[in-house]
Amino acid sequence: MYGYVVPIKAELNQADFCLYRAFYCGICMSTSKMFGQWPRFTTNYDMVFLSVLLHDYEQTQVTFRNCGCICNPKKKTVVCRNELFDKIVAVNILLSYCKANDDVLDGGGAKKRMARRMLKKHYEKAAAMLPEADEIIRSEYERLRALEAANTVGVDRVADCFGAMMERLGVCLTNTTDEKLKKLLYNVGKFVYIADALDDLGEDDKHKRYNPLLAAFGGFKSRKQFIEDNRAALTFLLASTVNRAIECFNGITFTGASDLLKNIVHKGLRAKCEELLGSQKKLPPPKL
Repeated sequence: MYGYVVPIKAELNQADFCLYRAFYCGICMSTSKMFGQWPRFTTNYDMVFLSVLLHDYEQTQVTFRNCGCICNPKKKTVVCRNELFDKIVAVNILLSYCKANDDVLDGGGAKKRMARRMLKKHYEKAAAMLPEADEIIRSEYERLRALEAANTVGVDRVADCFGAMMERLGVCLTNTTDEKLKKLLYNVGKFVYIADALDDLGEDDKHKRYNPLLAAFGGFKSRKQFIEDNRAALTFLLASTVNRAIECFNGITFTGASDLLKNIVHKGLRAKCEELLGSQKKLPPPKL
């Protein structure tokens, strides 16, 4: 959905990189089977992390096949569909539609409105498949919009909506009662929201849109100057959230994908913090 939860590719061994790519391609191809060709472009790295995490945690048997696709005819290894995988694909459609709707409500132009319109029927299908997940996402987005409309000062309070959304979705998808898994998902969701707010500083200031960081610190002249003026506070916000995610991750036993997941949580999140704090413009979409 956003692309902030990614591994450090250079530090992945070949087997883990192939596993990661197989999950990515599996989400893309499963999306085409379940919802058609166009929604495949909603595939994103954050959902790959969620899929790898929950499959390993649930010890769900994963099978693979080699195949090509319309985007790349060269055969590659992809994860085959299973019940959990289909649920995650549907959740991705629900999240993508709500993000598109949020963009439109924030004043997005014709492209945003077109994306929302093109996703509408696929959203309705996904909502019929997972009504509980749909309710979770809609309710947390509604809470988020209310806080944004009130120009709420307090980054943690606003980011709680995304954190709670991811925690509740984890429970919905796995029926887990594991507090460590729930809080891992909470802090990853919170991290994504704060990272996105930091990435969007310039655009939000230009278009006079709510941004929790602008509401908290104000005084925006340029992205570079804003980060320099508030570097200690921004670093603490990001680092404390990542550290809590790592602490929760360390309390969970993973098996087949443990090294891949550790790369993402221990290294990928911290590297993304450094990238965001060191960039003078909005980050380009990640490529692995």
